[in-house]
Amino acid sequence: MPYVEYDEVEAICRDCGRAFRSEDALDEHRVEAHATAVKAPEEPSRPRTVKCSLCSQRFTTTAALKEHTRKAHSS
Repeated sequence: MPYVEYDEVEAICRDCGRAFRSEDALDEHRVEAHATAVKAPEEPSRPRTVKCSLCSQRFTTTAALKEHTRKAHSS
């Protein structure tokens, strides 16, 4: 992750203390780095997941989704 200047910080991860320029960047970080700490609002007991737009398979991290897409859907 690139260095974030102090005056650019909009959000800080409560799990590890990393600083982010936006809430969206923090949300993405929490899904990738702390998947079990992030819960979907409609399903509080299950980890948040990301869905493959090509086959609808679900993954707990965007990194896992990217790896799946590279292996399963690359031509």
